[in-house]
Amino acid sequence: MHRFHHIQARSLAMVATAALLVAPAVTTSTVTAQAASVNPSAAMLKKSTSYYQKNAKTLGKKYKLAYDAQTALKKNGKAVVYVNTSDKTLKKSLTIAMAYWNKKLGKKEFTSGSKKNHTLTFSVSKAAATKSDQSDAWWTPTQKRLQVRWSFYTAAKQDIGTAMTNQLNDSFYNQYSDTVKAKAKANLEAEGIATSDASYDTLFNQEAAKVETSLPAYATLKKDVTLVRSSLANEGRKYQYASTIAHELGHVMGLNHSPNKSDLMYFESGSSNVYSYNKVKAGLSKYNPVTKTDTNRAKLALKIYTAVH
Repeated sequence: MHRFHHIQARSLAMVATAALLVAPAVTTSTVTAQAASVNPSAAMLKKSTSYYQKNAKTLGKKYKLAYDAQTALKKNGKAVVYVNTSDKTLKKSLTIAMAYWNKKLGKKEFTSGSKKNHTLTFSVSKAAATKSDQSDAWWTPTQKRLQVRWSFYTAAKQDIGTAMTNQLNDSFYNQYSDTVKAKAKANLEAEGIATSDASYDTLFNQEAAKVETSLPAYATLKKDVTLVRSSLANEGRKYQYASTIAHELGHVMGLNHSPNKSDLMYFESGSSNVYSYNKVKAGLSKYNPVTKTDTNRAKLALKIYTAVH
C-alpha cells in the first residue's frame, strides 16, 4: 500500500476579510526509523549460490522478503511488463518507476513487454475502495497483475492542484495582505467612509478585492495558477504514481514492507515533492525514491530467487 496525505482545498477567489489574513503554516516532520536489521551488508550480497539455497528461509525472515510474491520473475530474476491501459500519464509513471529500480540495481530488472510476451500485466482497477482497503495500488502474485485504483488516481490530480494553488495563494497573501488591507482602508477613508459605518465590512471587502486584483503580482499569481491547472498538477501526479508503482514493483521482486519510514518500501509512504509548485515546475527527473536499503534488499531477494530456480 502506498498512501498519500491530501490537502484540503481553499478557493483562489478570496474576497472576505479573513482571506487577507495570513494562513497558519502547516509543518510536517519526518521520523526516520533505524532499519539496519533489514539492510543486507555488502558481504551478504556476495555469498555463494549454495549459501542462498541453504539459508533462504532464514534470510527471508531476517530481511523481510516474500518469496511467494515473486511469481512474475523469469528464471534469470527479471520481469517483463505488459501495459494494459490507455492513460498516457500513467504509462509514463510506469516507465519512470521501472527506471527507478533499473538505475539503482544497475541492470534492466524491468523491461517492457507485449500482450503475447510478458510476465506481469499493469492495468487499472475500477473497484471502489472500502473501509478495510484504502490501497491506491497493489500487486496480486496469483494473477501476476499490478493494478492502480482508478478513482484514487483521477482524484490525485485535483488534490495536487489544490495543494499547489494553496501554496501560491499563501505566498501571495503572506507578502501582500498588509499592503492590500492598508490601501483598502486608506481608499475608504478618502471617500469619507468610517469604520463605524454599518456597511463598512462589506465595503472594505469589496475595496480590498479591487486593490488585490490591481496588483501586478496578482497577474503573476493567476498565471501560475493557470499553469498548475494546465500541466503542473498532472506532472506532480505523474511522479506521485511513479513512486506508488515503484513500491509495488518492489513487492514483485519479493520485498515485504520495510520498518524504515524513509524507505520506498515502508507500508505508507510518499513524497511532498509532488505537491510542491516550485519543485515540480523545476522538474523532478533527478528524483529517485528507492533508498540504499530498498536496493540492497531487492538485490538479495533476486539473488536468492535465481539461486533456488
